Amino acid sequence: MNEPQNRRILLIDDMPSIHEDFRKILAPRPAARALDSFEAALFGQAESPSCDGFELDSAYQGREGVARAEAALQAGRPYAMAFVDMRMPPGWDGVETIERLWRIDPQVQVVICTAYSDHAWEDVLARLDVQDRLLILKKPFDMIEVSQLARTLTAKWTLVRQATLQMKTLEAAVQNLKASETALRQSNKELEAFSYSVAHDLRSPLNSIDGFSHLLQKSVSGDTAERSRHYLSRIRAGVRQMGELTDGLLSLAQLSRTSLKAETVDLAAMAQRVLDDCQERDAGRSVKFHLESDLVAIGDPALLRQVMENLIANAWKFTAHTAAPEIWFGKLQNGSETAIYFIRDNGAGFDMAYSDKLFGTFQRLHSPGEFAGTGIGLATSHRIIARHAGCIWAEGAVGQGATFFFTLPLTAP
Repeated sequence: MNEPQNRRILLIDDMPSIHEDFRKILAPRPAARALDSFEAALFGQAESPSCDGFELDSAYQGREGVARAEAALQAGRPYAMAFVDMRMPPGWDGVETIERLWRIDPQVQVVICTAYSDHAWEDVLARLDVQDRLLILKKPFDMIEVSQLARTLTAKWTLVRQATLQMKTLEAAVQNLKASETALRQSNKELEAFSYSVAHDLRSPLNSIDGFSHLLQKSVSGDTAERSRHYLSRIRAGVRQMGELTDGLLSLAQLSRTSLKAETVDLAAMAQRVLDDCQERDAGRSVKFHLESDLVAIGDPALLRQVMENLIANAWKFTAHTAAPEIWFGKLQNGSETAIYFIRDNGAGFDMAYSDKLFGTFQRLHSPGEFAGTGIGLATSHRIIARHAGCIWAEGAVGQGATFFFTLPLTAP
């Protein structure tokens, strides 16, 4: 909300007649205003400029004026502007008065009133070293000129005041945001450390469970052997799934701790190796792979390998129920500094209405019974691409496959 305009004016002049003239212009008494209106109606003359609302205070020497300004400031009712006479013997002259006035209240707008030319305007400006709050009014002055100066400079004071308050509000908001950001970063660090610790500590008991289950599986015999082996097999499958989850958590937690090593990476060769690994693990499947050449980027080889593994393994997994599965890896375009790459499949696809969930940790768009997974791979890929100052997004349709796009730099940072 805007505060009301400050229309308080201080007049510092040693001539009582000047004070009376200013009062007639800026703060006329009700009787005088009524007389002006009657005169205008009777003789058809224009009324004096209306300056209702100005509060005019008088001081007859510079020292007195500065004291009034200081008292007004302390009372929380500062002056918006001051008319200051240049010559006020035997005390301070106008320049010294203004200097002292601004030491107390730097925001007050000032008009120097003078009928003499013994102070060059350039010298006055050089001495006061402030030009945005200083104007000159030559005597004898015109009443309209005084009125316009009063209206303009009091309005200016109010606008400057509002701008200053808004700036302080913005600065406070920025400081609050910085504090919140710092607190959030600290919370994220603590959460990552906690995730790493939990995932790391889970690994040891999981290995023990898996190892002892395997030994039991080999040692069971008798009528219940087959059933026992089945139960133990399910236990080991659950342990392996839990192991994949903890490995994913470890990888995700380590991302912020890992320093980025930027070098030239052949993404095509990397993708082919990842696909060969998928084929070796799932030898019964036949997937057609379309691989473009010249897929080179700048980045950390180990981290980009994780991206390739996650995205290609994703495409491999979601084409499991497709009659003639295909996966494409290529590049859409080159910019001067970045390139857009894509990995496309003709698998299960997804509903674009839920695309915002794809890269969230533990977010899944398919049931575990339909497609296995931990819900961490895409979140990890998103964080890795972000660390390379890139972005990643996806497009797809249910039953029509999915395409994952990501950008990477072509030049070293």
